Amino acid sequence: MNQRPAPAAKLLGTKTFTPDDQRSFAAQSRDWNPMHMDAVAARRLLSGRQVVHGVHTLMHALEMWQHPGEVAALRVSCNFANTVNVGDPVVFSQTTDEDGLIRIVAAVDDLVCTEVSIDTASVASSTRAAAPGAASAIAPRRIGELAAPLDEVAGSQTGLPIELADWSDTLASSFPHAAALLGTRGLSDVARLSFFVGMVCPGLHSVFSSLHFSTVASGSTGLRFDVLKYDPRFRLFTVAFDGAVRGELRAFQRPPPQLQPSAQAVAAHLEGAEFKGSRSLVIGGSRGLGETVAKILAAGGGDVIVSYAAGRHDALAVAADINGHGRGHCSTLPLDLGTAFHGAPGLDPATLDAVYFFATPRIYAKRKELFSRGAFDEFVGFYLQRFYELCQWLDGVERDKPVKVYLPSTVFITERPKGMTEYAMAKAAAEVLADDLNRSLRHVRVVHTRLPRLATDQTASILKVEVASNLDALLAVVRQMAE
Repeated sequence: MNQRPAPAAKLLGTKTFTPDDQRSFAAQSRDWNPMHMDAVAARRLLSGRQVVHGVHTLMHALEMWQHPGEVAALRVSCNFANTVNVGDPVVFSQTTDEDGLIRIVAAVDDLVCTEVSIDTASVASSTRAAAPGAASAIAPRRIGELAAPLDEVAGSQTGLPIELADWSDTLASSFPHAAALLGTRGLSDVARLSFFVGMVCPGLHSVFSSLHFSTVASGSTGLRFDVLKYDPRFRLFTVAFDGAVRGELRAFQRPPPQLQPSAQAVAAHLEGAEFKGSRSLVIGGSRGLGETVAKILAAGGGDVIVSYAAGRHDALAVAADINGHGRGHCSTLPLDLGTAFHGAPGLDPATLDAVYFFATPRIYAKRKELFSRGAFDEFVGFYLQRFYELCQWLDGVERDKPVKVYLPSTVFITERPKGMTEYAMAKAAAEVLADDLNRSLRHVRVVHTRLPRLATDQTASILKVEVASNLDALLAVVRQMAE
């Protein structure tokens, strides 16, 4: 049997969301979640960059929709398949199937990020059930504007109706076509769905997954929510809502930033001053695995310098934790390896006994194709070019004993998860470079090992996965370096 050809897509337009766009939509929706607004905080997301509000992308899709004439009512379904990041060029396109169902896709580099389905045919005959919380004897919890997202125990909101306080906005002037489709109040309520997910439930650690709603008037004077279900297996919330629009949304609670053990906890695993008299530079030591290495070195009595590119406050917090514990000493150093490395300002390489190289770009990136030359080149820039420049800088100093440089590799080279092709290729190439550097450099000795999957911001996922102990794995590395 011959399959029907897919309908041809019509290009609607393109949009690149900027920080100003983020601030403008946040001011209208009141969704100030740090994943959208704080570039430094967003480093701790899998995407590693600020995420555009999903509802903002949806509104642009509705604004761009080319429809034949007046639309009395709509049934809209929206799936947020992949994040859109600030700075991504987003392409919007539209198709219509034989049954009149409109599909608008927002894609980045041909990867579908947001998919909107619009049905104008079956809305009028749809039946509306009772509003969320209407049958409950429990008075709804009323929530107004929030200065910071809530971070409540997952599932504690189930069965408790929530009502949002009203506030004014000027969204209709920014999205006049969408306002005509949804109504001014309907447009405002859709924006407030972003507030509910990003600021209330799941709140701080949220990921908007999908959304279905109808514009049939309900007579409701406010926007009410009922958390129908929380599935802890997937950290998934299912929420009904009713106002000028009515429907159901789903949102995940993503893992919080991966906290590394405190200096005190690390010190409990070391006896005596194993690393006393040593001075080490930990590149990328403001968080993650580099942070733990810094704490190990200091707990053993060593002097350690942690470098940072953007996370100055993170680095200062690490240093304060180490110095407050009273073992070893820690200082901080700004060092951005996004460009060519010509040396660390104010740091004499002759004073270093060891360098740990934990600098990394974002590991996970959305893409449609198996291989991206751009992603590969970014990894090569960090793991090969910057590392090579670092070793050349260190080798330029005459010393009695070579400085040791640790290059972390990964089991992902052989145990490769989907989407890790370029990362694994660059890490494998870095191992080859490390071996050849050991054959050619006089004053540098490179040590590299393949680390197991460890708990970091970039390896965290919504689904629970087995990880090894960061402290156990890295303590073995530091002891190997000290031999």
